[in-house]
Amino acid sequence: MVLFSPNTSRDQRTILRGLLGMMVVENLNNYLGLPIPIGVIDEIQAKLSRMWWAGKEKGRFWTMIPWKTLCKPKAMGGLGIRDIRLFNLALLGRQVWRLINSTDSLCFKVLSSKYFLDGNIFIAKKVDKASFTWSSITAATEAFKVGFGWQIGNGGKIDIRVENWGLERLNWDTITSNTLNQNEKSVKVLWHADSRRWNVNKVKKVYGHDWGDKICNIPIENEEQEDKMIWFHNPHGCFTSKSAYSWLLLKEMGYGPHKYFWKALWRLDTLSKICVFTWRVGHEILPMNSKITTNIQGFDKGCHVKLY
Repeated sequence: MVLFSPNTSRDQRTILRGLLGMMVVENLNNYLGLPIPIGVIDEIQAKLSRMWWAGKEKGRFWTMIPWKTLCKPKAMGGLGIRDIRLFNLALLGRQVWRLINSTDSLCFKVLSSKYFLDGNIFIAKKVDKASFTWSSITAATEAFKVGFGWQIGNGGKIDIRVENWGLERLNWDTITSNTLNQNEKSVKVLWHADSRRWNVNKVKKVYGHDWGDKICNIPIENEEQEDKMIWFHNPHGCFTSKSAYSWLLLKEMGYGPHKYFWKALWRLDTLSKICVFTWRVGHEILPMNSKITTNIQGFDKGCHVKLY
């Protein structure tokens, strides 16, 4: 199935639907994500690249800039085209989220009985010949592992020596001293014994001043509320394919500057083809003789206009 942006014209949807051979849907709410083989992903991206650069299914075409540049956000010089590999990973992340929250489901019971007996998908055992589905879910789990963590409730489930909690990358690696003994694993050891408040001195002694200040600002929920796993990159704590894809994309290409030129370009009240032409000028990829000579050896970059 394929989901188009609202800005995609009906004609373009028809062409791409026929080219990709996929069913068009209006939303992905009921799609939990299924593993797609790398070969299929490469084929889809090749067809998308051909459609953008050539506009036809057959014949040679010239890829003027890397595909990853096209996948960058528009404000960073790209066109905002989906990176199929990362988007597939983001969709697979929904399976991970489902296994975290739906522990009563048949899917959880079957997979946990074979791959993670303690019920923690982040501590799954390694197997020699895992199924393709589980291998794909494992890849998604590894990719999103640092983005998940525990939200503090009654503190009964959080092992500060093993898992992420409170903030992204807050785990055993952030502990700076050996003041905790082997039996002190629960987040409760960082609270005052007589109240549900952070023991500031102990927290800073264990984690240092920088992390200590951040930890002491983490709210502690009511005692009746259980600890729950959340996705740090959504204000509501819920995992979504959109937030996961944005996080993966920025993580892979870096948090580069959003240049004013690119922002202003796509805000112009003009025809789309003029914006695209200006975008090509900005990247210096107009098919002029001087540009063609950099790709075709022996090409004469001189002017071929005949005067009569």
